[in-house]
Amino acid sequence: MKVAGGWEIARRYFVMNGFDGILSVLGIILGSYALGISDPKVVLAPGLGATIAIAVSGFWIAYLTEEAEQVREMQELERTIFTDLDESMYVRAAKVASIVNSLVDGASPFIFGFLILMPFLFVESLGLPINTAYYLAFGTSGILLFVLGGFLGRLSKQNMLVFGIKTFMAGVVVSIIILFLGVH
Repeated sequence: MKVAGGWEIARRYFVMNGFDGILSVLGIILGSYALGISDPKVVLAPGLGATIAIAVSGFWIAYLTEEAEQVREMQELERTIFTDLDESMYVRAAKVASIVNSLVDGASPFIFGFLILMPFLFVESLGLPINTAYYLAFGTSGILLFVLGGFLGRLSKQNMLVFGIKTFMAGVVVSIIILFLGVH
């Protein structure tokens, strides 16, 4: 990962696709809440479906993109140094980086989406009231958005609180649009 510069890419994929996963699942939960859905399965099914779809999409396109970029870079390097690099450590490192980055890109939205959906798993099994599950999911979404922003702030050596608020505000915008403009 270090040889191929993969850690920086993995961090970007983790944050960007995690952000997409949070907002997508938040949108499904907000829409369900606005419609007064009281059956947790009706919230879980589309939430898990979206989470799985974003995870597969992230893995698939990240792998293909990384593979294409790595091949292009290797071909340019081979033309520059007049050497075949097929058996080199650089090619092996690039392949490993492509796989790891793809796994991060796919796992990130799944993990975040699943964390947000977890309260709905306890509605029937533990008797958790459906409104409590909604509020826990909304809170979890906000916390995860804020934490991702804080991570970006720390990474860039800027104000973690400011970055946390910036990413949290995306959840507020989605909430306003869905609850007040989009779903009646």
